Amino acid sequence: MVAEQLRLVALDAPADFVYARSQMALSLGWHIVVACFGVAFPAMVLFAEWRGYRNFDADMARLARTWARAIGVLFAVGAVSGTILSFEMGMLWPGLMSRFGEIYGYPFTLEGFAFFLEAIFVGIYLFAWDRLSPRVHMLCAVPILLSGIAGAFFVVAANAWMNTPT
Repeated sequence: MVAEQLRLVALDAPADFVYARSQMALSLGWHIVVACFGVAFPAMVLFAEWRGYRNFDADMARLARTWARAIGVLFAVGAVSGTILSFEMGMLWPGLMSRFGEIYGYPFTLEGFAFFLEAIFVGIYLFAWDRLSPRVHMLCAVPILLSGIAGAFFVVAANAWMNTPT
């Protein structure tokens, strides 16, 4: 029954193609949720760390350190799910990619640069907690925030072009 409904929605596309695109919808939905947390969560961690050091509040500093581990997990899951999506875009939407790949790929290339910058500073932030002064450590979170926002902007720009291709 579900397969027949999917078939109707896909305008009689082959069933395996419908299932593959449904899988992409699932992985895209998962990635969107994880990526949203990955963009917003570093700001919360930075605020908790700043407040902990500013007010000499050991509980806030411990909270920031605990939440920083969640940043690492969110980043890893987001990176894996984003990589899966890049493969799915090429395999499941070959017509779109062959015709508009040069246009559509440009914001994703810029998102890739933002991603690598974010990866570098997430690593520094997580593994240099006790090796840097508190001020320098907090400054390492700023590129994480900026590159996360930039990456989200470039993905939204690609989606905006898809919805209004001008």
